[in-house]
Amino acid sequence: MQLDGYQVQERIGQGGMATVYKGVQQSLNRPVALKVLKKKLLDRSEVKARFEMESLIIARLKHPNIIDVIDRGITIKGQPYFVMQYVEGDDLKTLIKKDELSMVRRIHIAMQICKALTYAHDNEIIHRDIKPANVLIDRQFNAYVLDFGIAHFCEKTGEQNDTAQQTRVGTVMGTAAYMAPELHASADNASVQSDLYAFGVLFYELLTAKLPLGRFEPPSVVNPKIPKAIDQIIENCLASEPSQRPDSAGQIKNALLQLMRGAHLAPEQKERAKQTVTKAEDKFALLDVIKEDQYGAVYLFEDKTQHDFLVIKKRLNSHSGFRESKLLSNLPHVNIVKIKGASSNERVFITVMEYLKGGCLQDRLIQSYALAEFFPIALQITEAMIFAHQNQIIHGNLRPKNILFTSEGNAKVSDFGFDEHYGEDAAGANWYNYFGEEKSVKADIYAAGVIFYQMLLGGQCLPQWRNKKLITHESFSDLPASMRQTLLKMLQMNPAERYDGFSAVLSDLKKLEAFYGAGQAKGRRIPSTIQKRNYAKVMIAASLLILCVAGVMYASKFGNESMGIIQRYSHTIQTWWLSFI
Repeated sequence: MQLDGYQVQERIGQGGMATVYKGVQQSLNRPVALKVLKKKLLDRSEVKARFEMESLIIARLKHPNIIDVIDRGITIKGQPYFVMQYVEGDDLKTLIKKDELSMVRRIHIAMQICKALTYAHDNEIIHRDIKPANVLIDRQFNAYVLDFGIAHFCEKTGEQNDTAQQTRVGTVMGTAAYMAPELHASADNASVQSDLYAFGVLFYELLTAKLPLGRFEPPSVVNPKIPKAIDQIIENCLASEPSQRPDSAGQIKNALLQLMRGAHLAPEQKERAKQTVTKAEDKFALLDVIKEDQYGAVYLFEDKTQHDFLVIKKRLNSHSGFRESKLLSNLPHVNIVKIKGASSNERVFITVMEYLKGGCLQDRLIQSYALAEFFPIALQITEAMIFAHQNQIIHGNLRPKNILFTSEGNAKVSDFGFDEHYGEDAAGANWYNYFGEEKSVKADIYAAGVIFYQMLLGGQCLPQWRNKKLITHESFSDLPASMRQTLLKMLQMNPAERYDGFSAVLSDLKKLEAFYGAGQAKGRRIPSTIQKRNYAKVMIAASLLILCVAGVMYASKFGNESMGIIQRYSHTIQTWWLSFI
């Protein structure tokens, strides 16, 4: 097989719908995995169409526990393919058969799968085919979920597979042993809860090397080394009614974190975290390390008394944000993350804050927001900024990852005054302070404008500047004119031409919400320019039809001469009508 830009090596996997090869991306001389759709699916036009549509979304999934799709294309034989990062390791199905994983590793793998599912579900992407064969484990026991959305394209193989493992297609998609009861009726029933059912089957199998078929025994009965608390987690996942299953994968992850109490962490990580809470070690239990780098760390702890989750942020050699944290600890607001305490010395600055279970906005920007979904979040961000500015608190670092969500979906702003580092951005660009302005109310307004722009157009879309002129994304014109005007006023290069404050932004957003928000059905995608043009065509065509009917009625009333005119132009009207529809 020949693929432009890639050297295809040996086959490393095969399923009912695709074959996977190891290869080399020649431009970067790095190993990759190439997943090629099988030839027998090429006569299914809907398969190819879905592949094109889904791959654009899947390629945007950026999460440490999800396989990264880096390219796509069509072979010379017309077969669509994905190019993915290559993981040196085994799939989970193989590791379960080997039965060499410790109990801590098994639970940690399950937690990582939950993190991947949480990220995908927050972006309204359902996997549909969670099973051990779709999870890769590298040599450091990091888990990677693959085939997000690709389960749409499964095709009956005709091979003599085990019935419990056979992939079904048509109105029913997925692997039978891992399918929620409702999916046996129709793939249209796929949901977050159907993915959690599949996870429950996978988790049971990961712990016991058995499938939970029929009236199965609880995991702790099969293997006494399994904590009994896990029995209830799996039982909840495998409930026959979707409404009886957990609300989210994040809920399962948090339960496992409480159970593990940091057992999955390396000793050196635990020691660094311990040093962060030396004076309160007896009050807090370490659950997880969210982030560690040269600038500091973010830890997840549990209050041993209240059993609440807490986030403790440690910043090294920087006190930026300390003043703001101290002020906000005494200034609560419903749309600002609660600060429970802040302390500092010459070398380190520590903030203790509430833990929000809904993740951050950065992880929800794969698709654009419909106006009905946009307004509540934008208004909450704006309310938070009004309150902060009224109390002489400038954010200075407003960006999607500093906007967090409660489990109910309410937005809260975090990290006021914190410095930002751009080591991960090769270009070092700060899109939220593109002109290098000093921290100010007007600079915060510009940052909020960029965030709103991303929400409405998609996270990949950022305002571009050329010769001091704003170059908007092509889909910007799909927004209502008044919404465009609001964004443009927030994004002015000259601060003097922006809004004077967030109160004015709030006023305009509320007017827009009253006009556009309630009437828009919920859903992440805004209408495309093509859709709008088609709508316009239909309206014009309908008007022509009405004129035609009116003409016939007029002719029938006023005689044959008028009817002759209508007949002479009927062919033209018919041609116009057909061209428009």
